[in-house]
Formats: sequence, structure tokens, C-alpha cells
Amino acid sequence: MALFGYTIGEDRDQNASNGKQLDVYHFLIPNTPTTTPITPTLVGTVNIAGTVTTADLEGLGTNPTTGRVTAINEARVTGSTTPIDPTVFIVNNVDKPFAPVNVPVVRTPSDLRRFGFESGADFGRDFSATSQPIVHYSISGNKSTSNGVPVGSSLYKVTLTNPAISIVDNTPTTPERLGTQPTNPGKFADGLAIDNLTPGQTRAFASDLSTDDGDGAQLYKVDLLTGQLSAPINLRNSSGQPLSVNSDSGLAFSNVTGSTQRLFVWQETGRLYEITGFQDELNASGLTLGSTTGTNGAGFATATLLATVNLPNASTGVVDYEGFTIANE
Repeated sequence: MALFGYTIGEDRDQNASNGKQLDVYHFLIPNTPTTTPITPTLVGTVNIAGTVTTADLEGLGTNPTTGRVTAINEARVTGSTTPIDPTVFIVNNVDKPFAPVNVPVVRTPSDLRRFGFESGADFGRDFSATSQPIVHYSISGNKSTSNGVPVGSSLYKVTLTNPAISIVDNTPTTPERLGTQPTNPGKFADGLAIDNLTPGQTRAFASDLSTDDGDGAQLYKVDLLTGQLSAPINLRNSSGQPLSVNSDSGLAFSNVTGSTQRLFVWQETGRLYEITGFQDELNASGLTLGSTTGTNGAGFATATLLATVNLPNASTGVVDYEGFTIANE
């Protein structure tokens, strides 16, 4: 068994008139940093009708029960006048063996609309239910006020049986329910990783590698019951300086039973970082951060460039690869 990263691109030719072709790639994740570019393998192509405006599958997650990878579509395309969350759907089985199944998702309540433009996803336990079933979580955020709404993020969950999406918040306001206001104002995130080795209500992270929201590269702890994010955990490079990046992100835990938990953050251009020094933050109670005497001190973690993946048209920005997850194969 080995760790493989999965990512999915935007429409291959950027031409909706012939439908939208979203290519899924996977690649072996190295154990140590390498300067040799990684050549990924094409797993398959998800075909979506050209009329679907929010076709990008930005949220990828690996189901801890089945080991299969599921994608969820973005909520909204960039722009201040674009429709808010016109359609919600998931695509199951986008990993190997490739057998994509497009599944519509019911909104609960029916007028629910997801906030934000950039998103990430992962699977984890539903801490609002006594049996704590596995659900598909998705975080969706806005990084720039130029989009006509505040900077911030909201968390959602999708049930696996008869898929239905709802907002994760104890008392959402009407603007939050309608997707015009975030439940976490000022905190943009578009990557999500949930610890399924030692599950817990706040054993999850969200990522932000964008500077468009006025800050640097960060993680946030995520409360899977209330949908709230912690204070930021700033990412530093291996030299102790702030991590200098600016892109959309993906985030994933390794989640391999019997192994030390690893955490990876992904840039849409194909750069993969491993994050260390996050354990004291993850282990801290609730949404509090680690001790000042812990690894890297409170509110900091280290991101080391692990590899660059040569994905078609990624380095030029013609095609972005925003979704990211890890599978043990």
C-alpha cells in the first residue's frame, strides 16, 4: 500500500460548447522532498454538460469507510452578479477503479444556498447525531470583497444516504442560509482535512493559501459541530519565514491506520507541501491553539515543499487543479 494524491482539473479545453471535461489525475506521494518533478497518471475524465455553470469539482474527499473518492461542485463562479449556488451535486468514485456517478443533492431547507466561490471537502463523523455517521463536509469561502460579498467561509455537510446538504451552524441567520453572508466572517478557507484516525469534534483543519483576503498562508481548526473556525495558524517555510504563496488550496490528512498522521497542503498549480508542527494545535482543547512551548509555538506550523506535479496546463494557469485528497492504495 502507498499514499496517492488525487486532483481534478477545470474544463480541459475551456470550451463549454462541447461539454466540460474534467480530468482526474493521481500520483505517488513521496516520503521525503524531491526536486524531480512528478509525472501524474490520468485516471479518467468526468463529463459534465456545458450548461452547468458551477461545474468545477473543487472539493475532493476520501470516504474512510469505503476508501473511495467523492467530489462536490463549487457553489458559485467568480463575479459579483453571478447566480448564488444554482446547483449542488456530487460525483462518486472518481478514484481507481474509475466509475464516476453524478448524484444530485437536495437542499435542507429548500432555500439553502452555499456561500462563497472557492471550496474544499472531506469526510468525517457527524457530531450532531448520536450514532455519528460519516458525512461529506464541504467548506466554501470568498477571498475578495470585489466579489460583492464579505470575505469569509461557511461549512456544510452532505448526508450519504439520499444526499442532502445543510449548513453547519447552531443558529444560522437568513443571510447565512441564503449564501449572502458567511458564518465565519473575515476567515477565508478553501481546503478541508479531517482527522479520521483519532476523530473529534475539532480535529479538522481548513486551509488558506491566498493573499487576496489580506493575509498570508494559514490553517484554521474547524469545529465540525458548530461550523466555527479558530484563530489562524500561520504557515512558515522550513527557514522560519512566512510561507510565500498565493493560490487556491487543497488540504488532506494521510489517515492511514497504524501510521503517524501526516498533513499535506496543495496549490492549484501542482505544488505539494507537507505540514509539520500541527499536532499541538490539533490536540489543543476545542478551537484553542497549541501551547507556546509546543512544536513551533502557538499559532504556527511549518510547510515544506514536498514535490511539484507536472499537470497539463497547470503552471500557466490555463487549467487550475483545486480539488485534492489522498487515498491509500
